[in-house]
Amino acid sequence: MTFRSVHHPGAVARPWLALQAQARPVALALLAVMTVGLAAALEGQPILWPFVTGAAIAYGLAASVTQYRLTTLLAQVEVVGAQAAPQSVWQAAAEPVAAPFEGVSSARLAHGELTAGIGDTVVSFERADWPEFDALVEALRAAARESEAGLVAQVG
Repeated sequence: MTFRSVHHPGAVARPWLALQAQARPVALALLAVMTVGLAAALEGQPILWPFVTGAAIAYGLAASVTQYRLTTLLAQVEVVGAQAAPQSVWQAAAEPVAAPFEGVSSARLAHGELTAGIGDTVVSFERADWPEFDALVEALRAAARESEAGLVAQVG
C-alpha cells in the first residue's frame, strides 16, 4: 500500500523540483547580501568583491540547505507485509525505481505523531503532512505486528 504526503512532488522532474524549492531560500539569502551591500555602499565602502563573494556563499548555503531538505523530507511510504520503503521528496521525483524495503520494528502513536522504526532508522510522521494518516498508522502497526510475529516464530 502506498501513502503520499502533502510534500509529494507528483510528476515534477528533478531539475524543476530543485529550482522551485530553491526559489525562496536563495531569494532570502541574496536579499540579506544586498541589504548589507547597500549599507556598505551608502557608507562609501568598496563593495564589489565582498558582494560577489557574499552572493556566492549565500547562494551555496541556500542551495545546500534546500538539497538537504529535499533529501530528508518524506514524500511517500510504501508498506508491503512486514516491510516499508520510505522515500524522500528527491527520491519520489526520480524515475520509478524499486525502493529498498526494510523491516518495520515498531509503530507508536503519541501526541498526534506516529513514530516508526523502519530498518535502522526512526521515522516520524505528522498528521498534517499525511492525508491518509489513520490508514498509514494502521498499515505500519500491522507491519510491526507481522514483523514481531515473524521474529517470535524464528526464535520459538
